Amino acid sequence: MHNRVAPGDVGAANLRFARTLVGELHAAGVVAAVICPGSRSAPLALAIAEHPLLPHSVHIDERSAAFFALGFAKTSGQPVILLCTSGTAAAEFLPAVAEAHHARVPLIVLTADRPPELRTWGAPQTMDQRALYAGFTRWCEDAPCPAERDSESAYAVALARRAVCEATGPAPGPVHLNLPFREPLVPATVGPYAAPEGNRPAPFRQEFQVEQRDSDTIGIELRRVTRGVLVFGPDCWDPALADAATTLAGSLGWPLLADPASGLRAGPPDGNVVHGADLLLRDSPTAAMLVPDLIVRFGGQPTSAALAAWVASHALADVWLVDEAAGFRDPQHRARRLFRTTPRRFCELALAGLDAASAATREWLTRWRQADAVVRRASTAALEAENALLTPHLARALWAQLPHDAILYAANSMAIREIDTFAGPRAARLRMLANRGVNGIDGLLSCALGAAAAVRRPTVLWCGDLAFLHDLSGLVAGHMLRADLTIVISNDNGGGIFEYLPVARIVPRQRFERIFVVPHDVDICAIARGFGWDAVRVQSAASFATALSHALDGGRHVIEVPVDRAANTAWHVALYESVRTALHRGTRP
Repeated sequence: MHNRVAPGDVGAANLRFARTLVGELHAAGVVAAVICPGSRSAPLALAIAEHPLLPHSVHIDERSAAFFALGFAKTSGQPVILLCTSGTAAAEFLPAVAEAHHARVPLIVLTADRPPELRTWGAPQTMDQRALYAGFTRWCEDAPCPAERDSESAYAVALARRAVCEATGPAPGPVHLNLPFREPLVPATVGPYAAPEGNRPAPFRQEFQVEQRDSDTIGIELRRVTRGVLVFGPDCWDPALADAATTLAGSLGWPLLADPASGLRAGPPDGNVVHGADLLLRDSPTAAMLVPDLIVRFGGQPTSAALAAWVASHALADVWLVDEAAGFRDPQHRARRLFRTTPRRFCELALAGLDAASAATREWLTRWRQADAVVRRASTAALEAENALLTPHLARALWAQLPHDAILYAANSMAIREIDTFAGPRAARLRMLANRGVNGIDGLLSCALGAAAAVRRPTVLWCGDLAFLHDLSGLVAGHMLRADLTIVISNDNGGGIFEYLPVARIVPRQRFERIFVVPHDVDICAIARGFGWDAVRVQSAASFATALSHALDGGRHVIEVPVDRAANTAWHVALYESVRTALHRGTRP
């Protein structure tokens, strides 16, 4: 949540944002700017005009200006800024933008805009500009007003870097940034331009077609880093990735932090895989002491909020993103270098240029291993001391009991998080699936049915009661298709994940239950049987193990596990405290 800056600082915030954006556009490769005069675009025009290294020209007609920019960019082969104010001025750019799209010419189109609340309300010089060039841009972004962010610098830098990367990719073309500004548009006093202070990070690099010839360079760069971390997201699965990833981590002497759905948490033991990262990084002193120099992130954002917070807290660390697909999966706006290749290909190329890890690097890995061992011992002790069957017990049981090469489909909300936290080393391979694209809970039964049909191997879906109720038509499909699937339902009678959010402590309990948790008191087993599934309700670890073993023999099974929501929440809170105590007892890295 970003706080709006004080009214008196609005103009200053606008100019800071504009200066940062323009400065980074130039650093990323923009060679010139074309300005059309206007009021709403004043912060951007000033930022361009004062930049000492960015040539610019001023044009009174937007249509002519746009074609001028087109000719400049076409001839130079480099991106050019094209700036105008709000309203029909932006519409005058359309013919040139369309030509740039078809001719693959890199243009960075900046259209200033009024604040969102003035659109469609009859404000002068205001129209909906957000999709003005729809169908003709490589990427477009409708930015928030700078005055609504307490820190606009990181976003402005990321916005500029991505704009240039999108405009100059394999198929170059125009990019549109729609930039609303609140009044006052500029501060009462405009100070002189000043270059960024301190050690400015190197310009962003996007690398396509990473080949064997790049291996020595990548390996040398990685070897120079003492405190590096490999982070694999939930969509990295590749049957051949594990060998390449773990070998790279071992050669570098770096810890490997893997989302359970990456495919790297199950399989032959590897000393570099950190299984307790979510727990150990919840401890602020420990997270603060594990200071990285470089984080190489593969694929999408990992599930763990603690891991994401740890990355965000070390703002001076470089972040490389390895992601072959189009788009920029960098919600923290941190990536400085983007490799458009597969995780396995990157690991194999990096390995080719490596030699043995240094003593300092091995010490870095030892610190992670020690912390990992501490939190895993603490969590195991807590699990074994608890008699009730809670969601962490289910996570550990499913992770341990499913056979070699089985499929485990974990729902969003609590299931995937519990697996991430409590899935320890496992020698047998396990394919872990989760819908971590948009992180919804809908359609999970049907997804699991499709997975089971595709692989014809033991397949288990673990979901909560709300996710189950959300896709009851999946039960119908499973019955009609005579599916072979086991559904494990941790039933805490509502949305248990809300218990961990601040709203649970702010809203009166009765209202919180009614509008967030939404208790339903539905007989889940009765519903499942009504749709032709075998269903059983279990309340102990032993009975769960028996039911799961029976279900894995084949057929359509539902195993319901009633969970005391209050006890489950309290147990997690106690666990986090016991982990902190263990880490602070002289065993913290």
